[in-house]
Amino acid sequence: MDTLLFCFANDRDHPLPSLRDEDDGIDRLLDLRSSKGHFQKVRDSFASTSSVADKLAAYQQTLSLFHFSGHAGSSVLQLEDTVARGVGIAQLLGRCPNLKLVFLNGCSTLQHIRLLAAQNVKAAIIATSTPIEDKAASVFALTFYRALANQHSVEESLDIAQLKLQVSEATTIQVVDRAMVDLSEEEVNRNLWYFHRPSDEAARWELPTAAEQTAVDYKPNSALRNALFNALNKYEPSLREKFMQVSKQSPESQILWINDAILSRLPYPIAEPLRRLFTPPFTPEGKKMPIKCDQERLLNYTALFESAIDLLVITMLAQVLDRLIRYRKEGVKPPMTTETTALVQRLVTEGWSNLEPIQLERALKNLSAFLMESQVALFIPEMQELARHFDEREAFYECVLFFDDLRRRLAKSAGLASIPSLCQVGEDQLVELCKRLGFWANYQLESYKNIRVVRFFYRQEEYNHEKAVLRTTQNPYEDKSFQEVKMINPWASQSVLLVKVRRETATGEPETADFLNLSPLLIDRNVYIKSNVFDPYSFHSSQTGTLQFKHIARPEDPLMSVLFKPTETELLQKQDFTTLREQFSTVFTLVSLPDPLAMTENEPVSENTDLNIDLLSLSD
Repeated sequence: MDTLLFCFANDRDHPLPSLRDEDDGIDRLLDLRSSKGHFQKVRDSFASTSSVADKLAAYQQTLSLFHFSGHAGSSVLQLEDTVARGVGIAQLLGRCPNLKLVFLNGCSTLQHIRLLAAQNVKAAIIATSTPIEDKAASVFALTFYRALANQHSVEESLDIAQLKLQVSEATTIQVVDRAMVDLSEEEVNRNLWYFHRPSDEAARWELPTAAEQTAVDYKPNSALRNALFNALNKYEPSLREKFMQVSKQSPESQILWINDAILSRLPYPIAEPLRRLFTPPFTPEGKKMPIKCDQERLLNYTALFESAIDLLVITMLAQVLDRLIRYRKEGVKPPMTTETTALVQRLVTEGWSNLEPIQLERALKNLSAFLMESQVALFIPEMQELARHFDEREAFYECVLFFDDLRRRLAKSAGLASIPSLCQVGEDQLVELCKRLGFWANYQLESYKNIRVVRFFYRQEEYNHEKAVLRTTQNPYEDKSFQEVKMINPWASQSVLLVKVRRETATGEPETADFLNLSPLLIDRNVYIKSNVFDPYSFHSSQTGTLQFKHIARPEDPLMSVLFKPTETELLQKQDFTTLREQFSTVFTLVSLPDPLAMTENEPVSENTDLNIDLLSLSD
C-alpha cells in the first residue's frame, strides 16, 4: 500500500499555530481516503532527525509522497531537535522507488531540487523561495491537499491552490527543471512557489484508490447501499427484521429487495438519482450488464447531491415564505434584517444553484435565524443536527466541497482524466452524504391536481384534489397511489406538499399528517398541462418576465421556461400556469420585489410579436 509521510518540524514547548493548523488540517482532509484503504497516512507532528530518518527507511519501498513543513534553508531542513542536512534527506528519498511527489513547504527550499535531482529522484517537487509567510504557506498547503484528496492531479491541485491564495495574497508558481534552478539567484518575490515537473506523467499523478492498492475490483453501490440501509434503519428499526425474511435468498434477490426498500422510503428527488445509480444497463437482448464507472455515473452523483441540497433550501425557504404570508395577514412587520431581505431576494431571483458552499452555509443559517426569531419551529427538526455537521472541520462539509467541485469539473469541456478512480472516491463521499439522509424516511412528497372548487355561502372555498404520493421504486412510476382529499388552503391548489409520514400512535390511531407547501419552489409540471405522468421541477431562477425550472430526475435537461405573460400557444395547448404565476406574484411582493404579474397585460402574447416564446420552451 502506498505511504504518504507528513513531517512537521514543530516545537513541542512552543508550537507555531500556523504549522499546527496545517498539520491537523492535512490529516483531516486525507482521513476519509486513508480510512477507506486508499493509502497509508503517516504523521510526524514533531519531526526530529532520527524520526524522519527512521520513517524514510521504514517506508522506503512504499513511500509515494513526502511532505515537510517548517523552517528551512538552501541546503538544510530545520527539525525539532537540530538541523538536518538536505543532501542526507535527498539520499534517503533517492532510495524510494515509488516516490511520486516531494512537497518542501519551508522558506528557501528551491535549491533542494538540485540536491534531489543529484540522487536521481524522478518525483514532482514543490519548493519555495524566500520569504514565504507562515499563514500563506499553511493555506496554500491545505488547499493543495484538499484538491489532491478530491482526485485532482498534482498540477491541477497546484493551480487550484494558487487561485485560492491569489484572492488575498499575490501568489506565483514558476515551473522549472533542474537546469533552470539558479543557485546564485537572489529571489525577492513573496509567496513564490516552484514546481519541478520532470515529466508529464509526474505532473498528472493522482492519489491511489483502494482498488489500486488491494487489486480487488471496486464494486459500485456496495458501500452506498449499506450506508443508506443503515441510515434508514435508524428511523425504522423494523427494517432490519424485514430484511432477515429474505436473507436466505440469493445475493441478487437480496440486493433487489434492499434497493426497493431504500427507494420506496425516500422522496422522489432523492430516490430517482439513486434509482439511476442502482439500475444496471442491459444489452439489446435483455441481458444485465455490470454497472459502469463512467461520466454518467458521476453526473448521477451530482444529481443526488443537488437534489439533497435543493430539498433543504426549498424546505427552509418555503417556511420563511409561509411565515411572511402570516405576518402580512396579521399586519405585522417581519423581523427581517437588511441582510436577510437581500438574501431572500437573491434566492427567488438568482436561485441557489451557483452558491459557493460557504455562501450556502450562511444562507441556511440566516434563514434558520429568521425562523427562530419568528418563533417558528423547523418543519424538519432533523436539519438542526445536519447543521452541526455543516462545519469545515466535519467530513460532511468536505463532502459538500467535493460535489460542488465535481459538478464544476463535469461542466467543463476538457473532461476528466481518471473517471474510474473518481467514481470510487465519489462514492466514498456519497456515503458520507447519505449517512445523514435517513431522516427523509419520515417525509414524503404529494402532488395535487384535478382541482374542483366547492363554494358555500357560509364557508370558505374548499378544494377537492386528487393526491399522488411521489415515491419511486425500480420502476419510477410504479408506486403511484391516488386518493381524493379536501383542503381549504387555496395555496395547496396545484401544489407539491412535503408531508410528514403518518405513524401509528400508542393507541393504534394514525397521527394527523402535517404538511408544508413547497410550491412554487418545487412543482409538478403534470398538474399544469393535464398529463398523467409525474414530472417534477425545482425552481432555478427568475429573469425579466420568465421563470426557469430544472428537471429533478433529469438535471442535464435544458431549463424549462414559464412566461408571466401567457402565449397563444399556451391557450391552444390548454396549458394553465395561472396558479404558478399568482404564487410567484405573491412571493415577489412578500420580499419587496416588483410584482412581475402586475407588470404584464391580461391578454396573451401574440404569436406575431417578438415575444413569441412557447411557454414550455426548453432553452439553456
